[in-house]
Amino acid sequence: MYKRSVALLVLTIIVSIVVTACAPAPAAPQVVEKVVTQQVVVTQVVPKEVVVTKQVEVEKARPKLRMWVDHNFYVKASEGVLKAFALEWAQQKGVDLEFTQDSDKVMWPRIDAAIESKTLPDVLYTNISYLPKLQRAKLLLDVNDLVKELNGNLGGFTKGPLAAVTTADGKYAGVPIHASSEEAYFRQDLLDAKGLKVPDTYEQLLQAAKAINNPPKVWGWGRQVAPFDGDRHNTALIIAYGGSVFAKDGTTIALDSPATRQAIKLIQDAYDGGLIPKDAVTWDDAGNNSAYQTGKVGIAENTGSIAQWMKDNDPALLKNTTFALFPAGPAGRFIQGDVWVLFVPNTSKYPDLAKDLIRYLGSKKVQEEVMVAMGGFRIPVYQDLTKLPMWQDRALKPLADSAPYIYMVGYPGPVTSLALEVFQQKVVAKMIVRVLTDKWTADKAIAEAVDTIKRIQSQMK
Repeated sequence: MYKRSVALLVLTIIVSIVVTACAPAPAAPQVVEKVVTQQVVVTQVVPKEVVVTKQVEVEKARPKLRMWVDHNFYVKASEGVLKAFALEWAQQKGVDLEFTQDSDKVMWPRIDAAIESKTLPDVLYTNISYLPKLQRAKLLLDVNDLVKELNGNLGGFTKGPLAAVTTADGKYAGVPIHASSEEAYFRQDLLDAKGLKVPDTYEQLLQAAKAINNPPKVWGWGRQVAPFDGDRHNTALIIAYGGSVFAKDGTTIALDSPATRQAIKLIQDAYDGGLIPKDAVTWDDAGNNSAYQTGKVGIAENTGSIAQWMKDNDPALLKNTTFALFPAGPAGRFIQGDVWVLFVPNTSKYPDLAKDLIRYLGSKKVQEEVMVAMGGFRIPVYQDLTKLPMWQDRALKPLADSAPYIYMVGYPGPVTSLALEVFQQKVVAKMIVRVLTDKWTADKAIAEAVDTIKRIQSQMK
């Protein structure tokens, strides 16, 4: 009985093992794997023993910035220098930069349209004359901190360009990047023949002009007096004698002054005395260039363009020329310069990147290489750059030395729409021409000029 029971137990175990072995295998656990993309989540059912989550990296869209540049400050050999640096910055920052560069004749209408439609680029490089227009349109981003930061760069900004971007409330509306100035040209051979030193004041200049004057072979002084470009030089003369067109508040008309009368008399005496060519009242902005280059005049005031022309075309005249600062008047030495500014419109989607691009363009490397490439056609807005070896060239040195004496339209007040419009309409130059050609008294000519400024002022309200 016992053996039979054991046999049955063994048989039961064997059958159980066989049945188990023949049964189908249990199904694997159902594991959910999520594959994450930038736009959709895909759920898949796969046979796995563990849950796995995969992140698929998708490249983010690169920021896109636009920069507009009016490039009339370039000489041909340096046209691409600033662009190359801007694109270099963009590559380093992972930014797509659309860089548009053209002459002011092309860019200014485009800027005007963009102001109207509020579609300005992220960075705008243009002349200081656009400051009032951008302010009126309320399109400027606050860059006060950036200007303060860059003012600690390369010895800080020179006085004139920094004053140009300073608003009435003492803040900064843009970042200066390049400036322009002028120098005086003297025929050293003519001065030597009379035993004269290079003049340093307007009184000395008049004495030298009288001594070397020998028309029609050569006139003593190639003074710009015509409306086309005479405002710049004649206003500088008035300021050098202690006057100005506007007071410090930027709105009070200050032209009717003893200083203005002194300046008028100085030019009138030179013109009536035959020191200035009679056709100077009709010159365009290149009139005194041509007069000096052809030997028609012995003294001229201009940018470095005359020097560059002599280097390329007349080495003998270059050798006989001494380059110097503008003469000084009783109130000091003043040269009306110009400045180009980097503005950040408040319509930019990437204001921090725009500021960083400007920061890069203000770096030592960029500023030095661009300045050298321009060959003196523009002067630095940073004080340390006036010490570059290039400025030891005798034809360029006075331009760098002039940096402390540069003033802008509106001096001693801010650059305003009113001051710019008065300058554009050549009010001061026309006042001078009234005296020289129409034989008006200084009082009558000043009165007409003041009335003209008042009319412009009322039209702009």
